[in-house]
Amino acid sequence: MPRKVTIELDGQKHEITELRSRENAAWRRKLEEPFSELAEKLEGAPDVELTDVAGMAGLVRSVGGTLLQSIDLVKGLVVAYAPDLGEAVEDAYDSEILEAFGHILELAYPFGGLIRRLKELGSQSGRTTPNSRAQRGGSGTTK
Repeated sequence: MPRKVTIELDGQKHEITELRSRENAAWRRKLEEPFSELAEKLEGAPDVELTDVAGMAGLVRSVGGTLLQSIDLVKGLVVAYAPDLGEAVEDAYDSEILEAFGHILELAYPFGGLIRRLKELGSQSGRTTPNSRAQRGGSGTTK
């Protein structure tokens, strides 16, 4: 059964359904290009000190165009994942679009639930048990 999330765009509730694995993979490839381009620009920028005004200006020029167009990029990615949201995205607020994008990322990269479960297991294994005391050098029994 696919997961579903409910979002709100311009006061209207909309449901987004998780895509099948192959479709998610194709969508993730669309996401890779623009974000890897931004990462490359940031990695390629010289080490810039925050107090170096000229260096900061160069960095901003290097990534500025990508960042300034980022909301349009995100709008396109939202519509690519959920085409029926096309008109709603055009009438929505940028903050709503970014929130919808966050929900789509959770559907396209469903590792969040897995990571939460692993953290829960880790916190449970951190509890003191006779075996864990023995592994830390204790005997596990009180004399």
